[in-house]
Amino acid sequence: MKHIHGGDIYADNWNEEPLDFSANINPLGMPDSVREAAQQAIADCLHYPDPFCRALRRAIAARNAVTPQQVFCGNGAADVLYRLMLTLAPKKILLPAPTFAEYEEAARLVGSEIVRFPLGSDLTVTQAYWDAVTPDIDLVVLCNPNNPTGLLTPKGLVKKGRERCAEVGARLLVDECFHDFLCEPERSVLTDQLADNPHLILLRSFTKMYAMPGIRLGYCLSSDRQLVDRLYEAGAPWSVSGIAQACGIAAAQDTDFPRKTRAYVALQRAALQRGLEDLGLHVIDGQVNYLLFRNLCIPDLQRRLHDRGILIRSCANYHGLDDTWFRIAVRNETENFVLLHTLRQLKEESAWQR
Repeated sequence: MKHIHGGDIYADNWNEEPLDFSANINPLGMPDSVREAAQQAIADCLHYPDPFCRALRRAIAARNAVTPQQVFCGNGAADVLYRLMLTLAPKKILLPAPTFAEYEEAARLVGSEIVRFPLGSDLTVTQAYWDAVTPDIDLVVLCNPNNPTGLLTPKGLVKKGRERCAEVGARLLVDECFHDFLCEPERSVLTDQLADNPHLILLRSFTKMYAMPGIRLGYCLSSDRQLVDRLYEAGAPWSVSGIAQACGIAAAQDTDFPRKTRAYVALQRAALQRGLEDLGLHVIDGQVNYLLFRNLCIPDLQRRLHDRGILIRSCANYHGLDDTWFRIAVRNETENFVLLHTLRQLKEESAWQR
């Protein structure tokens, strides 16, 4: 078995828990509101959870100014993604390269033909991506902000893509799982365009912002009621546990925590980026809680950091990147300092060995 993502801290027998920069989780950790909701929900675990997540969908709908009928909840955004692929069964799918690997994995499960559109040297999505949407494309995917680059495609440009997809009859799936980390997320998300565009699907997650990857909770938004209903048939019932539903309700009602997080992450990201650039690393100017950088000066970087108890994400398996590219999460000030200090040591060791 091969794990293609970050966050696998279980593969080795660590004496101490490693510093995991490979998973993009909120450095402030889980908010008290979510932790308390999880603890209180344990008492209700003797019952089956609500198979339709009614209270959770109402909370998400209120948070996003949509109707509960436009919300589908799943066991993490990955579960929702696989259900979407099974339900839509696209014959041909357009993906930018590089982007999140799970889109391709899910599409291959249903036998989709993959069309990859290489992004330019600056790794941004441009009008050329929408020009590649031909009438034989059934599904177009855009990760916004993109993973692993952290770059945001402007809303006006995404709107042009939505219009192009409508022209050719293609669905548009916009993954907004990291939108909460943007300085002004309300200016970038497409929630306001859902009602009049049934071909538009928005994928979201509580995992990253509320630091609850072990709880597993994601959702999608769509005004296509038929599609939402069919998603329930595309997987096992009771896919969202009672604890996850309680945590999701608490998270959806906690709007102060994201504001606090955004301010902290912006500060730490800027400091971390400066530190990486001072070491001679090429850093992509991402806008969320992770940074993509290229390393041409420290040999065998991932293994040597691993030996020092630090995990980073190799991006060698991303189409359009190679083994010189790495992604790191923005963690707290002390942990970021440890990473930068260790990188400096490794660079000095490499120079001495030469």
